[in-house]
Amino acid sequence: HTEVSMGGIGNTIVVRTFQAMFDFNSAVMGLSSNQWLKEIVQSFDNIVTNISNTGRVQEECDVLVLKIATCTTGDIHLGDFKSCMLATLRSLLPKEWDSTHEVAWNWLWDNVERMIRASLGKPREWLRALRLMLEELDEVTKHQIRMRIYAKFFVVAQAGQDYFKQSDTRLHFIAERIIMMTVELFENPHRMVDDISALGLRHVGYGIPTELFNPFVSVSVEVLKEYTNNPRGNEAFSWSLNLISKMLVRTITEGSTIVMKAINANSVPQLKRALAVAPRAARSTWQLRVEAGTQNIS
Repeated sequence: HTEVSMGGIGNTIVVRTFQAMFDFNSAVMGLSSNQWLKEIVQSFDNIVTNISNTGRVQEECDVLVLKIATCTTGDIHLGDFKSCMLATLRSLLPKEWDSTHEVAWNWLWDNVERMIRASLGKPREWLRALRLMLEELDEVTKHQIRMRIYAKFFVVAQAGQDYFKQSDTRLHFIAERIIMMTVELFENPHRMVDDISALGLRHVGYGIPTELFNPFVSVSVEVLKEYTNNPRGNEAFSWSLNLISKMLVRTITEGSTIVMKAINANSVPQLKRALAVAPRAARSTWQLRVEAGTQNIS
C-alpha cells in the first residue's frame, strides 16, 4: 500500500493500509461510531477481488446484509461508505488516481449497493416469520416433513441415494439440522459463515457432487410450503437455505483441489501426478493443507 503521512501537532501519523486510512477518514467525517461501516470494510476485500463473479459478489452482499442486521437497527446510509471509500482511495493513491479510477470505483460501489439494498432491512422480519413458522410445527409434522423431503429428493436426484446411506435416525438429524441452520444464519451470521465453511470442507472429503445441492434445496422449500401457511416464513426459509447452499458449493469447489480429488479417488498414481505439478517448495503444503472460505484443514 502507498504510504501517506499526515502531520499532527507534535506527531506524525503514517497510514499504509485501506483499513487504517478508512478508519481515519470515517473519524474525520464523524462516522466512526457506525458499526455497519466496519462490517462493510471487513467484507470489502472479498467483494473487490471477486467483482467479475456476480454470483460470488451477491453471496458476499447477502451475508453482509445479515451482519449489518445484527449490529444496526436504525437507518443505513450506504452513501456514507461510498464517500469514505473514495476519499480513502484518493489518499492512498494520490499519484495514480484519475478520472478513470473515479468512474471505475463509482461503478463498482453502485453495483454493490444495488445488491445490498435488495435485501437490506428484511432479515429481522424474516427471522421473526421463520421462527414463528417453525415453532408452530409439532413433532409429528416435523417428522413427516423430513420424510417427505428425502422421498421427493430421491425421485428428482436418484444419485443422492448413493450418498445418503446413513440410518433413518441420522438422516432425520441431518434434515433437522439443515432446517435449524436457516434460523441460525439470521441469528449469528458471523459464526455461521465459519461453521458453513468448515462443513463445506468436510464435504470435500466426502466427495459429494455439488450438483445435488440445488435439487435438495428446491425439494426442501417445496415440502415446507406443503405443510405451512406462512408466505413470509417460506420466503425467509428459501432465501436462507439458498444462501447456505451457495456458500457450501463455493467452499467445496474451492477446496476440491487436484490433490483432494486424488485422495478422494484413493489413487496413488493420481496423487503423484497432482503433486508433480506443484513447485518443489510447496509440495508439502499442497499435500497437507486445504483451504476454502474462512477455514482450512491440514
